[in-house]
Amino acid sequence: MSSKRILFIHEDRIVSNLYREKLEGSGFAVDVCKTVDYALRIADLKRPDAAIIDLVNSSGDANAFIGSIRANAALASIPILALPNCSANVCASAIQAGVTAVIPKGPRQIGIVIDSAKTALGLEGLGHALRTNLFDPDEEWHATIASSIVESVNQMRHCLPGIATHPPDPSALQALWANAHAFASRVAFLPEAALGQVAGAFEVLLSDLNLIPDEINPSTLRTIGQAIDFIGMLGSKPADSTTADSRNAKILVVDDEESARQFISEAMKLSGLTADTAESPSVAMKKLGGRLVDLIFLDVGMPEMSGFELCQKIRTLPEHQKTPIVFLTGMATFQNKAQASLSGGNDFVGKPFNLAELALKALMWVFRGRMGMV
Repeated sequence: MSSKRILFIHEDRIVSNLYREKLEGSGFAVDVCKTVDYALRIADLKRPDAAIIDLVNSSGDANAFIGSIRANAALASIPILALPNCSANVCASAIQAGVTAVIPKGPRQIGIVIDSAKTALGLEGLGHALRTNLFDPDEEWHATIASSIVESVNQMRHCLPGIATHPPDPSALQALWANAHAFASRVAFLPEAALGQVAGAFEVLLSDLNLIPDEINPSTLRTIGQAIDFIGMLGSKPADSTTADSRNAKILVVDDEESARQFISEAMKLSGLTADTAESPSVAMKKLGGRLVDLIFLDVGMPEMSGFELCQKIRTLPEHQKTPIVFLTGMATFQNKAQASLSGGNDFVGKPFNLAELALKALMWVFRGRMGMV
């Protein structure tokens, strides 16, 4: 048994209790703190050997906590490990503030966290916790997390009126991000891959929008509303979403602008997806003939023919009568929305694009297609 003490800082009660149980099962003494201010007081009182912190906390600045620990002579040298469920920008900022390391993501996250803590403290070699099922959430934990989904979705919906104002209410945007982050942290432990991936992509979008709220527009608001509804649906049908898989999804991007094709292809990588591209409607038709794809991004304004006309042609191909088609348009008028629907499209996203929005939109439509919901 280790005599080492871990200070664990996370705003979500369910996630904190799960990690406390598994860390204590591995021999650590654990102090759990919900707020950054309380964590600083406990650190002064208990003098932990290491800290594990979630970098998103609506009660305060995680980087300020890290800086305060580094400025405390009695605690300055302790390892501070950051949980991995944060955007790259947030993690980079924490490293500058003095975090020892960001724990890597993996399929057995609790084991990775425990091994990272032991390695940082010079205890067991890396890999021990990953070799045993002791550090996986059991069915009771799965049931606890699943039972919280409806409440979490309602909390996210409650924030929508505040972010729909112009300019968006910063407190509502922060609350939505915090709720989505806590939700993604929870459902990452569930076996439903679709729910976990969509929740994670949604949290990344909200992280970006909190940094650059000027990027909130009618397109992003529509995507946010769709994501909350889709998450609620996935949470109510966990058995159906277990079979959904985004791996090896085939996506075609049709746009006459090379920069747009490259940008969308990069966005797909955020969600682990890969895109093929076509620079014109004629090239797109050649690539689609006799070939199945999971999703088509289709530019509205192209010189050869409009995206609406191309969509109608695609729908004449037997293999693509139900393939999800998302229009790319800078003309977000009601007339264009109606035309998109009448021409056989499923959705639209507005220019200028947000990288994270495109990634989230793609994931939702890939899963809809593979779950027979188109």
